[in-house]
Amino acid sequence: MSSSLLLVAAFILLTAVLVKYLRSTFGGKVALPLPPGPKQQTLTGAAMLVDSKRPWVSYKHWGDIYGPDGIISFHFFGKPMVILNSEKVAGELLERRSRIYADRPPLSTIPLSGWDYNFVLSRYGARWRSQRRLFQQSFREQKVSDYRPTQLDAAHRLAINMADSPASELWDLITLCTASGILMTLYGYEVNDIKDPLFRIVDETVTTGLPLFTPEKAMVVDRFPFVKWLPTFLPGTSVVRECLIARQWMQKFMDVPYEVTMEKLQSDPTFTSVVSDTLQRSHGCDRDKFVHDVKSFASTAFVGGVETSASVLQSLVIALLLYPDVQRRAQADIDAVVGKDRLPNFEDRPLLPYIDAMIRETMRWAPVLPLALSHAVMEDDEYEGYSIPKGTTVVANIWAISRDSGRYPEPETFRPERFIAKDGKLSDDTVKWSFGWGRRICPGRYLAQNAVWAAATTMLVAYSFQKETDQRGNPIDFIPAWTTGLTSRPQQVPLRVVPRIDRGKLEKMIEQSKA
Repeated sequence: MSSSLLLVAAFILLTAVLVKYLRSTFGGKVALPLPPGPKQQTLTGAAMLVDSKRPWVSYKHWGDIYGPDGIISFHFFGKPMVILNSEKVAGELLERRSRIYADRPPLSTIPLSGWDYNFVLSRYGARWRSQRRLFQQSFREQKVSDYRPTQLDAAHRLAINMADSPASELWDLITLCTASGILMTLYGYEVNDIKDPLFRIVDETVTTGLPLFTPEKAMVVDRFPFVKWLPTFLPGTSVVRECLIARQWMQKFMDVPYEVTMEKLQSDPTFTSVVSDTLQRSHGCDRDKFVHDVKSFASTAFVGGVETSASVLQSLVIALLLYPDVQRRAQADIDAVVGKDRLPNFEDRPLLPYIDAMIRETMRWAPVLPLALSHAVMEDDEYEGYSIPKGTTVVANIWAISRDSGRYPEPETFRPERFIAKDGKLSDDTVKWSFGWGRRICPGRYLAQNAVWAAATTMLVAYSFQKETDQRGNPIDFIPAWTTGLTSRPQQVPLRVVPRIDRGKLEKMIEQSKA
């Protein structure tokens, strides 16, 4: 036998032995590789390579280099993470395979801060399904139209408050508007002033809690759990200290609005709100458990609704300052449909496609959640020849999807027309990806979209937004900046709020809208 034939025979034998070994080791399957990604560091994985403030930018950059198919992976302090940089891959895994991707990875900062009440953050299971069911009963698409009058009232109060307040308070007034609308819907509690004690509880709860719920923030406690029992003045315990502060505010927020609702029910049995109506369905249930579930679902609805709606409206104002032609077009459309003697209502919405296109573009241009909340795969999976092991953290990079130049040319430019079809109607692109996927899609999206529409149209009827001017009357340019963390809100900039109608006429228009 020639030497070349001997080499071939040896290669075949070696291959057979290797295949047999792999099959015996991996249950009959040849081990697949993880999705591609950056080289791993010795102890930290790729953690030290990530932009800690804007990780979504790092993930998109890695995707451009290693994962043209829209999927990459790396190890984060010994734990595998998979990042989905395209809507196609996110839809395939998180939507069509939702059964095994509906879990959340455990983050130690969630129970430590008292936010484990929030079913959006909780693990997949019976408790999650129970609270999700309560949520859907009150906020399904067909039901949210019942809350439109309350949302219009909140938008009208925003317009009046803007007339009575300096432009420097606009961000607070927008947050007050979104908080007021959903507090009235959920608890029947009316907030008209940013000095209201409950508004402070709301603001502190959101401000102290939401920044804690990213893998990067939870890493210290996850890797070194003993820090939970150390005095919080010691170095390295700052995250624990932040969690304990957030826990105090969360407990107040869980209890105070609920107690207000119960007091109103006792004094007026005909009083109605989402919480009071839900409590009426507690017959035959464990009362204490049901009350806890109601508190949890209402608090979840509130936090999600306020944070997302306020952020979208604030980002819209930034866009209108930078793109005044968009503002003029939107106001011209509203004036043509509504006229100048009344305020918009939801019956006008089908006739104002540009307004919805403008809101969709805001959600694309400045995503509230640059990174979707983390998913965890509940069993071994594979995709396009890549392995995704059970327990892997899977994160959809919403910011990368919003910057897909193939779908959204010149993605950094604010252009509502990209959501208008050739026939002048809204396109089929509803930016659904901005609300999540599968069983974890945002259940309050219909309520939030209505709140944003009501506030945006009312503001545009009553006011114009302009850049602040210097002493010579020249507009002061600015570079917009957004907060970083779980959610992203624009930082307020100097601006001018210019009335389009006087306050007296505005009050009359509001009264007429209630007739």
